[in-house]
Amino acid sequence: MQPAIRTGALLDRVRAELGSPDASPQQLRTTLAEVVPATEELLARVADLQDQLAQARTCPVTGLPTRSAWTAQAQDVLAEGPAAVLLADLDAFKPVNDRFGHAAGDAVLAAIGARLAEWAAAEGAVAGRLGGDEFAVALPDGPGLSARVTRLHTLLTAPIAYRDLALAVGASIGTARTAGLTEATVSAALKQADAAMYQAKGRGRRGRRLAGSVLLRTPALLSRVLPFRKAA
Repeated sequence: MQPAIRTGALLDRVRAELGSPDASPQQLRTTLAEVVPATEELLARVADLQDQLAQARTCPVTGLPTRSAWTAQAQDVLAEGPAAVLLADLDAFKPVNDRFGHAAGDAVLAAIGARLAEWAAAEGAVAGRLGGDEFAVALPDGPGLSARVTRLHTLLTAPIAYRDLALAVGASIGTARTAGLTEATVSAALKQADAAMYQAKGRGRRGRRLAGSVLLRTPALLSRVLPFRKAA
């Protein structure tokens, strides 16, 4: 029997026995003794389901909210007033996976997730992984937005230590401000940010996009940065 059904049935018995003139104290004690473990089992099941729900809402690689979880959080940000939505796409991430394997790719994603989470916390923003190498941010709009986005870009494109290497990917970031939208929704903001992101990717401007991956192979990991080349 399911814990909730079993607990409910026992509570029904308790209510019935309390209302019955024929119920003895011993009978009530016996029934109540069954209620306690049944309730504990139910609470444990609820806690387990809550853990499963939290895991479903969190990307296991980056530790960031998944698309659906981030969308719900972003809706709250947009509901509070003028906001900005950023869409970041990693450039040349696939060559990292192709040359160094998925473990290296996951290490890059995990580092990107940690940096993005740290930046978001400092900026009062909410960040999430939409899927693949695409990330989104929603934050209150205000002065200095461009400078804040530039700082984020610098964080995302900094080399990442992996074994005896330092890997880095480029990033294209598109920005949409809800004040300029006909409909201030997450969907509309993402659509505009996506268009802006592809424009940034096409322009390849410094501070918005860094093309290609970089590989560092020296003992002092940050002493020399070399252009990434695919293995022959």
